[in-house]
Amino acid sequence: MQGREQVIQDCELMRKSLTDFKSIDTDIERQREETQVIAEMIKAAVKDNASTPQSQEEYQKKYEALTQRYETASAELERLQVLRTRRTRQDKAMANFIRTLRKQPELLTEWDDTIWTVMVEKAIIHKDGQITFVFYNGTQIKVGA
Repeated sequence: MQGREQVIQDCELMRKSLTDFKSIDTDIERQREETQVIAEMIKAAVKDNASTPQSQEEYQKKYEALTQRYETASAELERLQVLRTRRTRQDKAMANFIRTLRKQPELLTEWDDTIWTVMVEKAIIHKDGQITFVFYNGTQIKVGA
């Protein structure tokens, strides 16, 4: 009984660290603002070029630098958003695991699909017939042949 409670407490602690979105939300907002500022700078440069005579060579250099900067900022924003989405999924999976673990008896006496799907990340089948089960917590168990 004590082992299961310790696992649940450890999972709750991991879940809490996973769901602390303050830092990533701040980074996303900062990156979103940066992207918007650069987009406005591009608009201003295009408008200025359309209304004020200037060296097209200089304008093109400025425009290309701004668009490169925008693409870089936009890619970083997308990376941060993907990271947050991944963490949200991990949080949901962890919450499901904890909920399932609380409902389970101390000792499993029969097959349980739910426990299997929330614990096992993948199974690797080797040429020699052995199978390596990789669990979400990093544990690997090799069986067979």
